[in-house]
Amino acid sequence: MPVYSSQTATSTTQKFSQEVVEQIRSLIASGYKIGTEYADQRRFPTSSWKTDAQIDAKHDGDVFSALEESLVQHEGEYVCLIGIAPKAKRHVLEMIIQQPNGKIK
Repeated sequence: MPVYSSQTATSTTQKFSQEVVEQIRSLIASGYKIGTEYADQRRFPTSSWKTDAQIDAKHDGDVFSALEESLVQHEGEYVCLIGIAPKAKRHVLEMIIQQPNGKIK
């Protein structure tokens, strides 16, 4: 079930599941970088993801704003939230947060 979370006066109200909100907060608290990847319906079955911008933010409100922009930019596509260990440069989390049918996790 989606929840609305308003983080700061400058951030917009976001619509993400509690699971996504908790994952983002956990990633930030652990010092991980956050990014997104996207794929259209044709490339999704072959795991042909394209890297989107890395989100360089330390506050969850800033991350939610950047994620919302990515979702709008890639409307009609799959969008995956990525947690990145900065020193090892490896993924510590991969979670699909948008599907082509407009469903947001």
